[in-house]
Amino acid sequence: MVQFKFDKRIKKGFYSASYFNKSTKIVAKYKPHEIVCMQFVHFNKSAVKVCGINESVQLLQATISKSVLKQLQVYGLKDGDLASGMQPVLLIIGPYQHFGKYENVIDGILARRTSVCNNCYQMLQLITPKQLIYMADRSDDYLLQPYDGYSAYIGGVRNFVTQASVSLIHDPTITVTGTIPHALIQAFDGNLNHTMDAYIKEYGKSKAVALVDYHNDIGAEIKKLSVRFKKLFAIRIDTSCNLLDDGLKRLGIIKSSAYGVSPELVNYARETLNDVGMQDTKIVVSSGINNEKIINFQKHKCPIDYYGVGSELITRNVHFTADLVLKNHHHQAKAGRKLFITVNKIKTLTKYI
Repeated sequence: MVQFKFDKRIKKGFYSASYFNKSTKIVAKYKPHEIVCMQFVHFNKSAVKVCGINESVQLLQATISKSVLKQLQVYGLKDGDLASGMQPVLLIIGPYQHFGKYENVIDGILARRTSVCNNCYQMLQLITPKQLIYMADRSDDYLLQPYDGYSAYIGGVRNFVTQASVSLIHDPTITVTGTIPHALIQAFDGNLNHTMDAYIKEYGKSKAVALVDYHNDIGAEIKKLSVRFKKLFAIRIDTSCNLLDDGLKRLGIIKSSAYGVSPELVNYARETLNDVGMQDTKIVVSSGINNEKIINFQKHKCPIDYYGVGSELITRNVHFTADLVLKNHHHQAKAGRKLFITVNKIKTLTKYI
């Protein structure tokens, strides 16, 4: 079981909306004996792979005393379960004053973790876990890397690029991998062969990957690499969507669909690799990769071995809402809300507390 860590200030309401803090104090004074049920659901039209359940439960356990926890019941799905819209993923039952101030905190945990998890899961319906390299480390606050990494793992990802991303995961099948940055090529005055020489001397050649778009002429770069690195593990194409590769220009392929990391560019790279005797060298693509682009690559039967994907995997697109739907075991809720499962089915969910 992954152990999550929490800022001690959560318990004091530091991260809670002020009206939740005020409400819990009012309820504790005027309505301390009411038993309510708080339901957490999303309203997406399609089912999503849920994440954040374990973290939410551990938050309650870390901030509420054992004696008070005995007054609560917590039921829910498991991290990695599929949940349809309006299907409760978490239910907290007990006196509101003991947990009410955590409503927005848990909403946020579920929304972020599930969004990342489900984005990865959806992409992995198109490609295999072996093909996907999780490169979202540069797309958001670095402090989120352990939590996003865990969420991505629940979504099926096994290849990461930072140690932080795997710090909550204990699984020998995961890898921390990577290529080289443009900065390293710049350090060697744009000479990719000299760059790879230095890299291989320091880190070996077994998984060495050359970034070939520095000069926006991947054909020329591949030909130079072939002189010394015929057994290179892979090349990576990271061409900006605003650029048309010079090699494609020479071939007369000048059209909007060929800009950036396009099917035309990938096929050109594969043909060039084969022509110079680098048939075993694999191809990694990156730069704005999303599901739509992957589908297009597959439509054109592009020989891509790995996809480096960033911001597409951490886009927030699953939102959760928490509502009080029962009071003293009877319906009591805002208009349009209700307990979306029957009371007798609550106990079919996993009981956490």
